[in-house]
Amino acid sequence: MNLLFLLSVHHQLMAVAGNKHNCDDQLVSALPQSSFSSSSELSSSHSPGFARLNRREGAGGWSPLVSNKYQWLQIDLGERTEITAVATQGGYGSSDWVTSYILMFSDSGRNWKQYRQEESIWAFSGNTNADSVVYYKLQHSIKARFLRFVPLDWNPNGRIGMRIEVYGCTYRSEVVGFDGKSCLIYTLNKKLINAVKDVISLKFKTMQSDGILLHREGQNGDHFTMELTKGKLSLLINLGDTKTHPSNAQINITLGSLLDDQHWHTVLIEHFNNQVNFTVDKHTHHFHAKGEFSYLDLDYEISFGGIPVPGKSGTLSRRNFHGCFENIYYNGVNIIDLARRHKSQIYIVGNMSFSCLEPQVVPVTFLSSSSFLALPGISGQDEIFVSFQFRTWNKEGLLLFSKLHQSSGGFLLYLSDGRVKINLHKTGRVLSDIAAGAGLNNGQWHSLSLSVKRNRISVRVDNDGASSAHVSIPLQIYSGDVFYFGGCPSSGNISECNTSFGGFQGCMRLISIGNKAVDMIAIQQNGFGNFSDLQIDLCGITDRCLPNYCEHGGECSQSWNSFHCNCANTAIYEQSCEAYKHRGNTSGFYNIDSDGSGPLGPFLHNSTNLTRVKSANRENPHTVFFKYSASLDQLQATINLADHCEQELAYYCKKSRLLDKSDGMPLSWWIGRTNETHTYWGGALPAVQKCACGLEGSCIDSQHYCNCDADRDEWTNDTGFLSYKDHLPVTEIVITDTGRPNSEAAFKLGPLLCRTFWNSASFNTETSYLHFPTFHGELSADVSFFFKTTASSGVFLENLGIQDFIRIELQSPSEISAYFWTGTSVTYNFQEYYTLAKNYSSHASSFYADMTLTREAITFAFRTTRTPSLLLHVSSFYKEYLSVILTRNDHSGPIDEGKPLANAIRSDSAIIGGVIAVVIFILLCITAIAIRIYKKKVIYSKNEAKGSENEDSAESALKTLQYLAIIALGMSGFYYRNFIYI
Repeated sequence: MNLLFLLSVHHQLMAVAGNKHNCDDQLVSALPQSSFSSSSELSSSHSPGFARLNRREGAGGWSPLVSNKYQWLQIDLGERTEITAVATQGGYGSSDWVTSYILMFSDSGRNWKQYRQEESIWAFSGNTNADSVVYYKLQHSIKARFLRFVPLDWNPNGRIGMRIEVYGCTYRSEVVGFDGKSCLIYTLNKKLINAVKDVISLKFKTMQSDGILLHREGQNGDHFTMELTKGKLSLLINLGDTKTHPSNAQINITLGSLLDDQHWHTVLIEHFNNQVNFTVDKHTHHFHAKGEFSYLDLDYEISFGGIPVPGKSGTLSRRNFHGCFENIYYNGVNIIDLARRHKSQIYIVGNMSFSCLEPQVVPVTFLSSSSFLALPGISGQDEIFVSFQFRTWNKEGLLLFSKLHQSSGGFLLYLSDGRVKINLHKTGRVLSDIAAGAGLNNGQWHSLSLSVKRNRISVRVDNDGASSAHVSIPLQIYSGDVFYFGGCPSSGNISECNTSFGGFQGCMRLISIGNKAVDMIAIQQNGFGNFSDLQIDLCGITDRCLPNYCEHGGECSQSWNSFHCNCANTAIYEQSCEAYKHRGNTSGFYNIDSDGSGPLGPFLHNSTNLTRVKSANRENPHTVFFKYSASLDQLQATINLADHCEQELAYYCKKSRLLDKSDGMPLSWWIGRTNETHTYWGGALPAVQKCACGLEGSCIDSQHYCNCDADRDEWTNDTGFLSYKDHLPVTEIVITDTGRPNSEAAFKLGPLLCRTFWNSASFNTETSYLHFPTFHGELSADVSFFFKTTASSGVFLENLGIQDFIRIELQSPSEISAYFWTGTSVTYNFQEYYTLAKNYSSHASSFYADMTLTREAITFAFRTTRTPSLLLHVSSFYKEYLSVILTRNDHSGPIDEGKPLANAIRSDSAIIGGVIAVVIFILLCITAIAIRIYKKKVIYSKNEAKGSENEDSAESALKTLQYLAIIALGMSGFYYRNFIYI
């Protein structure tokens, strides 16, 4: 059915959706006072221990000493816990509440991560008063020991005030730690090895950018390796001898970025036949390896954490993994559990622990070009030594500045074109300008040390002698009293710090002055130093080129705030032939890029020639494989994009059947893209062993559903188009009934034809969107679109005006809702399980093969000031229709058209009349439906001529019903809010 809704557009109340995980115990109420901490507290009665939901002890909640963006409330849950929901209140009986906040979580309480949703840092809406509870179910759960609430905004007439609750449950996991010199070897059970299917899953966390996570190899050089390289995870498949497998000797897939952040990352590898799915966090790469991949010659051992050399001597041939693994599973086997129980299948090389040590490293993020960190130094020293690590995407930025003792000079340590440079100047003249390193704006952690002793300056990058620089100057240098990292304060007389390249945007950690580590937590608690626009105890760097949004193979580069696409040497193709047509191109052969800006390349496609088949039987079938110039991924992308696809399959036969009626077994079949066997043929519908003539009732023998099944000694055919997209294209045909005398068959497979929407758009991520300028609908407006998705929920359309508001969204796989005005909505439920009746007519149902609906229920509420209005229109395959129309009430007297219709109807008689009209309308609907069902049965049992006459009669009845419905609605003078049930 096609449904057309015409909606009045106004405001709507927001709804909160979450997951359905049954894990919602209260976690905060039973915690001791020592589990609560904060950035500061207004007084002892405002301490964080009083921040429990609905409690009134102390001052009735937590409030910090100063209300600013650097405040936070922290909870220690004692162990790693799964957190599924949070709730907040303001301070009891006060004007103190938080209107928005973010969540941060950590395993150590030192290195934090911000909660993200839809690939963005998620800001939660808070409270509007002191005592109401605002509850949020998290879209995806958090697994951590520490949770931190960071207020963003609060009541402007009060201060920050919070009471909170956290919901979740205990999180159980198996953890193992590697020290960079060890590994774990698992010997596979030969009886349980599945030659065509492997599933490996694990989580990992590390501070190192390189290391082997997983390795399996064979005797001939074949190996299967997962390796962390420069913070990215690579899956390498080597087929050994390139002479034996020249076409596909190596496969190297890289996913993820910035994975050395000491936070947990999820990995899943699925290998089924030649299909491999490689997933890192939420990003998945699907690829179909060529045939040789099935013959990887691998041993029965798989190692985690490193590559041991032959003989298991304990020495290792490549850099091992330094970090932690959690929940390692190989084909459902818990590897860490086996190791903990000292099972014989496990062999451990080196020192490995069943715990995860958390390095007490505190990173700091310089959010903007005006950020800075000022740390005290010892003035007048003849030796200066400063070291730190940094990571950034920016090519330029100030790293460090300090004035020299008793002079107007100073030194600048800064990035320029991705290189570190030091500039030493005094009284307006430059004493030195040296550079070291290259490409240091690649987002990786880089170490940097500056040493100044007497008249010699040394800069060392990444502990690499080749990336070092030294210079001597004719001047004795003495240290100043302040070191400025990342920038300088805008106020103050520091003219030497005002540079053209601006401040540093990125992360720093392990800052050391004079060989003494700087305590960043003490700085955060205002113990010493000074800072502005910093985030202490987290690194907020993100990779804006993951995924790569550059179209058609463009190269992505980025800075801290944006990314750039280099489209040089790229070719642009349309996604369909129809798109070329709309550009004005004439008929011809064109390359199409089926996934647009995705990773798949362009391709052409053609058809096959007529092929004759003889001497095939069930013991010796004739099998044909079809090769396409496009890969299956390209074909699937084209099919997914298309509104309709079809492929003609012509099967000619002489004494060659498709179905053996005696035992019901197919004698010939075809296989589609998903490797499933299909026994329906061109023109038929899925799940029915029929051909086109079987559905149309036109087979040469009425006892069969295919012409070929008549088994006649003369040529006939079953030809038609296959159009069920999930089964296309045809990849294989198997024929088994041409082994009898005079038995022969022939087939021809046509090209895959897809009709696409030339004005379509693909939303590949949760943050994808299309933005249009303000749309003025005046008195009425229509918005229409087609959609298809595999997601269970999501927003289709949203208009956030000053007054008007509309939101259309998929709330579940079977429910679409439209919100308009305040608190008003229309919801349509797609019933998944229909009551069906058999239909043996030549007309095919638009829902299922030879099935017809016997009932469909639609409910909705409406509110409007406009008449006449079309409330609902339903059409069917048979061009029947049903309309519900709101008409104008024709009573006498003036009517204020600016008021709802309810104001125009005051009398009790009008109310009674309206109720009677609704009852009459419902009875008429039921009567018309019953008449229609009866007439249909009569039509199917009689001939075409008589059937046509009855159909006219039924349509007249339906039109009469509609006319009466309109009259009834017009007489009733509906209230402005009504409920209609069909």
